[in-house]
Amino acid sequence: MKRLAGIAAALALASCSGASTAPAASSDAAKTTAPDASSAAEGPAAEEGSLSSKESKAVARALTRVSELRGVKATRAVPGVRLDRDKLVGRVKEKALREYPAEALRREGQLLQMFGFAPPTFDYLGEMLKLLEAQLEGFYEPKTGTMYLAADLRGKEAQATLAHELVHALQDQSWDLKSRSSYRPGKGDETLALACLAEGDATSLMMDFIMAEQERTALDLPDEMVRELMASGVNGASIQSVPHILRTTLIAPYIDGLSFVNALRRKGGWAMVDRAWAQPPTTTEQILHVDKWEIHEPAIPVPAPSAAALGAGWKLDDEDTFGELGFALTFEEWVDNASARTAAAGWGGDRSAVYTKGDEIAFAVHARYDALSFAERAMQKLTPGLKKAHGATAIETPVVVCFERKDLGPLLFARKDRDLVMAAGPARAVKAAWTSTSTCAQAKQWADEILAAR
Repeated sequence: MKRLAGIAAALALASCSGASTAPAASSDAAKTTAPDASSAAEGPAAEEGSLSSKESKAVARALTRVSELRGVKATRAVPGVRLDRDKLVGRVKEKALREYPAEALRREGQLLQMFGFAPPTFDYLGEMLKLLEAQLEGFYEPKTGTMYLAADLRGKEAQATLAHELVHALQDQSWDLKSRSSYRPGKGDETLALACLAEGDATSLMMDFIMAEQERTALDLPDEMVRELMASGVNGASIQSVPHILRTTLIAPYIDGLSFVNALRRKGGWAMVDRAWAQPPTTTEQILHVDKWEIHEPAIPVPAPSAAALGAGWKLDDEDTFGELGFALTFEEWVDNASARTAAAGWGGDRSAVYTKGDEIAFAVHARYDALSFAERAMQKLTPGLKKAHGATAIETPVVVCFERKDLGPLLFARKDRDLVMAAGPARAVKAAWTSTSTCAQAKQWADEILAAR
């Protein structure tokens, strides 16, 4: 698949969760001054909701403070716009439709359905926007250099969101967030890694900003406590109908990105985070294991799944990379968070592919772990959860487990040495109805073909 909820991860760059906590400038922070707010008048023409002169001056003061705390010089003012939440979400929808091909959005939803993570009537973009409407408090638009804020924000919540989005503005001014955050087909894991860096950076500084009066920083809070607090923010009653994987994927760049950035700060302050921008993580494995970023460990090249075993007429629709975090989020649909993270650990590289034949669709991902023991452990951790979710197995051996599904087609996991294949389908999708067009026996033949490729 392109990646489970991968576009949701990219959209995380356009959303901001609310306040947490925060500190004073790190010892290596360069003292800088932001441009005067009056220079904003020289930028893009004012639009509906543009901040008043008084509000713009307050933003300029906040930008100066954020710049000092972060140690990154602001090179221009940041114009701001306040919008009602429905209009704020409308801007994000507009952005999504402008930047992501309609077919990519449709296929993303189909793949979530195919894995059983979303109902047959699932509207991917609609559910994503429902989630954002409940969570969105502001976003920074790199295309125009403009910051958008929810009109109803007040007090600490407003200050936290302001600080968060101003960090994105500094990222854009120093490291060209516009080009780095654009949709890049086939680069799902790298896009998610960048989202983790960007959101972790902004969230860590936001916490510093709002904790400054207490003379504390983001580093003073236990990582696990912050993780639980942030995760609870996407479990409200108003969004319980949104598929779980969309909620966990949207929040992952903030949670895992914060852990990554805080680990860098503990090693070398904000200067170490600047190094990460100069040499960005290329995989989410590097996000989850800072030592792998430090040695710039690359992903193991893995061939995309071929499809000769499916028969004639199948066309490659898309290919991408899941990455360690993508696998962890997917596995969490079947097992608990700790088991999912353990099953994904030891990831070395992967490549996924979507094949279509008329209204039929089939998906497979070929992963290679760093060692045999990691691949064996993944199968051991996942099999009980898969059986609980899908019932009786059609095939079950120490290296293959497959479930027949009359609507969505077979769901198979197979291992050979340190390689793992996860496959779903083929199945036919006609409007909101799915019908299996394959069996576990055929799925195993497909997996054998994929596992034979080196």
